[in-house]
Amino acid sequence: MQSAGKVRKQFLLDPGKIQAVKRITHASTDTEAINRALDMVIANGKIRKALAAVKGKGKIEDVFGRVSA
Repeated sequence: MQSAGKVRKQFLLDPGKIQAVKRITHASTDTEAINRALDMVIANGKIRKALAAVKGKGKIEDVFGRVSA
């Protein structure tokens, strides 16, 4: 997911979490890791919204119990 522009932000983050995200996403920089993690959260939100929209319709079953609403 590409944004139209970039902004500079300053955060205090747990270095262990950043390293874990770098390993999981195969990112080479902290910035890339954080961007990939944010992309995953945004995508997960879209997936949850789509699942909620079709919940109870047809024969789709929430076998993982990820949609509560």
